[in-house]
Amino acid sequence: MGSIVTSGIGSGLDINSLVKQLVTAEGGPPTARLDTREAALQAKLSAFGSLRSAIASLQASLVPLKDLAKFQGRAVSVGDATLLGASAASTAATGSYQVEVERLANAAKLQSQAFATADTVVGTGTLTLKLGASTINVVIDDTHNTLAQIRDAINGAVGNPGISATIVTGIDGAHLVLTGSKTGAANAITVTQTGGDGGLAPLTYDPANNVTSLTQVQQAVDARVLIDGLTAQSATNSITTAVDGLTLNLIAASEPGVATTVTVSLDESNTRKAVDDFVKAYNSLVTGLQKLGRYDPASKTGGPLVGDSTLRDLLDVVRRTVSSSVAGTSGSFTNLAQIGISFALDGTMSADATKLGTALDTNFDSVGQVFASTSGIAKRLDAVLGQYVGTGGLLDARTKGLQSSIDDIGIQRTQLQTRLDTLQKRLQAQFNAMDTLVGQLRSTSSFLTQQLSTTTTKA
Repeated sequence: MGSIVTSGIGSGLDINSLVKQLVTAEGGPPTARLDTREAALQAKLSAFGSLRSAIASLQASLVPLKDLAKFQGRAVSVGDATLLGASAASTAATGSYQVEVERLANAAKLQSQAFATADTVVGTGTLTLKLGASTINVVIDDTHNTLAQIRDAINGAVGNPGISATIVTGIDGAHLVLTGSKTGAANAITVTQTGGDGGLAPLTYDPANNVTSLTQVQQAVDARVLIDGLTAQSATNSITTAVDGLTLNLIAASEPGVATTVTVSLDESNTRKAVDDFVKAYNSLVTGLQKLGRYDPASKTGGPLVGDSTLRDLLDVVRRTVSSSVAGTSGSFTNLAQIGISFALDGTMSADATKLGTALDTNFDSVGQVFASTSGIAKRLDAVLGQYVGTGGLLDARTKGLQSSIDDIGIQRTQLQTRLDTLQKRLQAQFNAMDTLVGQLRSTSSFLTQQLSTTTTKA
């Protein structure tokens, strides 16, 4: 049976409170030191998180600048957007074209004669369907020989080259309709039949051999346009080979003899926006770095990364990268200053819209090379930043080190608590023993006092 502890009964002391105060006095200083150290480490960890975010934003701003093809984009306008849309690669020459859409590309569509219903028996045999150069044989037996079952057999045939079958029911009855999935004159549909009872003959179409039981509802034809009077054709309604770098997406045919204007120009607006986004992201990184590493002598306080070598090295290499000249460009510009981007005393940059516009107007491609050539600023800066934020990069190493230190503090807290628990048990036992002893002494003192009193009375 466990003993009953009556703390303080013998001595009159509040032993529990006394032990608690002693344990708190013992654990207070090391706990405070651990709290202070952990707070500093957490602040640094948070600072590196903010730094990683700022670097990621700057890297995102470099995406449209480090790719020369994206940087040298082209803007395309179409006079009548109901007729066609257009897009241009960086290889497209600037200029205007008169485009007349003579016709759109169509897919083939065939229609059968009217049958009483979709469940009407048609016949048996083998239907050979051809779309362009692809052919498939569909066997129709006497258990699957209705119009609806023939439709299902065509649609479910393995290797179907792209012919869909459906049934359209009009006032005269049910019609089987075959539609090709591919446009262009090379993708006509032919249907022939062999074997069976001959009942499939109404579903055949082979005009080259004078077989036209099916009616041609829509002919498979190429798209055709006139570009500045020259004829261009395409099996689809997307024409990509008529003008270098220019894609025309046809929507509708023009009125005969009526053309619309397609204009290709340098996409300066997107380029300006890309440069402005880069300047903003760069300034955000620089000011963020400065804030994290700043020390205020008046208040004697500093940022969480004051004196940090990683922060100092990053700021230095970023500044040197963007301020250095670009070698090997074929244009007239070799640095940011020449295209209107200057640096302030605090390290931030600004873009002169007028000077940038003049540079773009004077030599658009050369501006692109400043950023996106092999040794361009955007490419070099992206590579530098990648060393910091890439997997296994410098920031990974720093954050892992900080997290390890924070984890170690957690271990130290556990060890400290174990030591304090042991101390509390020891003090509790010692004070309880003292309390018991004091109680015994008081009891003995009372007994002796009583005995002496009795003896004195008898005397």
